[in-house]
Amino acid sequence: MVIVSDTSPLSYLILIGDTDLLGTLYGTVRIPPAVENELRHSDGPSAIRHWIADPPSWLGVASSAGSLKRLRSETAEALRSLDRGEREAIRLAKRTDADLLVIDERDGRKIAESLGVPITGLIGVLDVAATEGIIDVADVVRRLRKTSFRASPELYRWLLARH
Repeated sequence: MVIVSDTSPLSYLILIGDTDLLGTLYGTVRIPPAVENELRHSDGPSAIRHWIADPPSWLGVASSAGSLKRLRSETAEALRSLDRGEREAIRLAKRTDADLLVIDERDGRKIAESLGVPITGLIGVLDVAATEGIIDVADVVRRLRKTSFRASPELYRWLLARH
């Protein structure tokens, strides 16, 4: 199974202390170099910088190099409008025919879907983890709400009601 992650889901899992969920659920997770660089950024939280300085064995960095042949011009333009981490994560997922791209940003999700890349976000990962009995969803939601993660109250209610 090929799983690719963007920066945001990893960052928030680190901040709530549940980063190993990705490795537990999916085995190996790949990130492009731009995501690694974003995780290392000096303006980011120290917990994230410390985590990426000594990443777990299930995390791999893989190049997103290679062309995405024959993109429609509007898709290519939309892809260029994303930040580098999102753009490289989508390119890596498409190039490797990933089974799943973990990405939260709305525009990135739309573009990935338009390219046929299967997606989920942090809430989707938490849903799977709760279904597998790996997390206490109420506790995780409580911790997530203490961060700057943005999700609608309806999305939180949906997740809590499911578990």
